[in-house]
Amino acid sequence: MIATRFNPLDIECLVKTAVVLWEDIDPSDLSEHEQDTLNRARDAMLAEHADQQPSHPEVVAFISPRPVGQAWVLRRWDRHEDVVTLYADEDSALADLAEYVRGVWDNLVGEEGVPDQPPTGDRETVVLYYGPERNGRPDEGHNLYAEDIAKRGRTRIVPLDYRFPDEDASEQANRGATFHPQTDDNDLPWVEVDGVLVFAYLDTDAGAVRVSVHLDSAEDRLVRPDGTVPLRVEVEDAVVLDDGAEGPPKQDLLTKLLYAADDLQEQAIREAAFAAGVLWRCPTCQWDNPGEATCCERPGPCRVPKPKRTS
Repeated sequence: MIATRFNPLDIECLVKTAVVLWEDIDPSDLSEHEQDTLNRARDAMLAEHADQQPSHPEVVAFISPRPVGQAWVLRRWDRHEDVVTLYADEDSALADLAEYVRGVWDNLVGEEGVPDQPPTGDRETVVLYYGPERNGRPDEGHNLYAEDIAKRGRTRIVPLDYRFPDEDASEQANRGATFHPQTDDNDLPWVEVDGVLVFAYLDTDAGAVRVSVHLDSAEDRLVRPDGTVPLRVEVEDAVVLDDGAEGPPKQDLLTKLLYAADDLQEQAIREAAFAAGVLWRCPTCQWDNPGEATCCERPGPCRVPKPKRTS
C-alpha cells in the first residue's frame, strides 16, 4: 500500500493538504467513499483545532480565498519596437493605444476613406488605423486581452473570538523568522515571519527605498474573522499605519455614512467628500481613493499618482 511508504507525520500532512484543496474541487468529481473520507478528515481537523482551547467550545469562521483579480494586457508592435503594458481596465488600454495612433495618424493620410484627422472615439480610432482584423498594417499590430491575476487561495479557519498570539507564541514566531537574500531565482530580498512576507529593497524606478508587505500567506492565527491581518507600520518613530490587533478594524465616519445612504444621499456625500479633500477620484480608472493616498489604490496595476488640487 502507498501508506506504508510514509511516516505518520507525512500522512497527516497529506490529509490536511487534501482537505484544504478539496474546497476548490467539485464534489461530483469524487466517489462517495472519497467524499466520506474527506468529510471525516475535515471533522477531525476541526476537532483538533477546538481541542487546543478546551476551556470552552470554539466558534470558527471559514474565510474563502480572495476573488480573482484582472488586468488588461496590451501588446503593440511595429518595425522599431515591441511593447507590452498592463492596465486596470479595457477603456484605459484603448485610450493609451488611441493616443499613440493619433500621434502617427500621418501614416494613413492620403489613403482612401481616411479622414485628415482621427475620430474622437478611442475604439473607432484604433479600428480605423489597424483595420477590423488588426492586420491592415503589415508591419504593425496590437493584441489586447484580459488576464486573471491570482495566486491559488485556500479557505482559512479562524476563531470568532480572535486573539492575537500571546507573548510566548509571538517570540517563537519571531525566532523562526527567515531571511531570503536576493539570488538568480529570487529577484528581491525578503523576510518571512509567521507567513507574512516583507520585501525591502532599492527601487530605481521610484527613486526610493521600497517596503512591501504581503499578507495573503499569513498563518491562520494572525487572521481576524473579517479576513484582515492586524498591521502596524513605523518609519523611524512615526506610525504611518496602525490597524491594531484589538478586534476588526472600525469603520470611519465616511464609510458608515456611505453604507447607510441611498443613491441620492450617497452622491451628495461623495461630492462633499471630494470638495473637502477626504476623497479623490483617479483620473484614469475613476476609483475613489482616501485623501491621504498618494497614488490610486484600486486593486490592480493602476497606481496613477494623486493629481494636484487646483484652487
